[in-house]
Amino acid sequence: MAGRASGRRQRVLGRDPAVAQAAVTPNLTARYVFEGRKGNGYAYNVALAQTRGKVLLFTDDDIHVPVNWVEGMCRPFLEGAAHAVQGGIAIAPHLDRPWLKGALRIWCASVENPAWASPGLVGANMAIGRQATEAAGLFDLRLGPGAAGYFDDTVYGWAVAKAGLTVLFRPEVTVEHHFDPSRLGLPAFMAAARRMAASRAIVDRDANPTTHPPSVMMLIAQFPGLAARFLIQAAKLLISGEPDAGFVVRDYDYQLWHALRRAG
Repeated sequence: MAGRASGRRQRVLGRDPAVAQAAVTPNLTARYVFEGRKGNGYAYNVALAQTRGKVLLFTDDDIHVPVNWVEGMCRPFLEGAAHAVQGGIAIAPHLDRPWLKGALRIWCASVENPAWASPGLVGANMAIGRQATEAAGLFDLRLGPGAAGYFDDTVYGWAVAKAGLTVLFRPEVTVEHHFDPSRLGLPAFMAAARRMAASRAIVDRDANPTTHPPSVMMLIAQFPGLAARFLIQAAKLLISGEPDAGFVVRDYDYQLWHALRRAG
């Protein structure tokens, strides 16, 4: 979902009218724009084309925003301090788990550490100015939810930074991520690993089109670590049912090897 607030006008774009209406700030008028094609990139690109404001503010339909969200994300643009802003993203308290750390936490779109800015941008809480959209162009339709799965927002943030523009991290403007609890299960993390690997293969091939596919020896070298973490994961499933970050990361590496081989 993408929104733009300027003066007393707000534009909300998405695929579900009920969700879009709920996202509208009560004291603002709104124009709802429907985009039915599958893929986040289509909705994002329609937002770029349909809006006329100086700043585009992006979030998702499972996000709860604070009362100061619009002001907090847009003020750096008014002050000339940023061309794009990444806000904080906290996991909703009822979804947090003691084991949800490291890669597993990041894969739930957590952007909480003030000392660590996420590479690129994370669409659940980002704002992009017009100078940045003119420099970065359109979102890649091959990436993101509804397509390969990931990296549409990340790559866009990289493009903004590559153009020499400022991407400001504002962790104090934090939204809450209320994702489906099923995402905390091992099957969901393994599915995410496959989609993330497929997405990363597209990005890597674009960046280095002449690079040779990874060798079989590189795959064989992964087996000892993957096997060890598999045993740890099996034990954790029996004892507590929780995913193991080390196993999920090694599964991602394994999936990435296959994705890069398929990409040629």
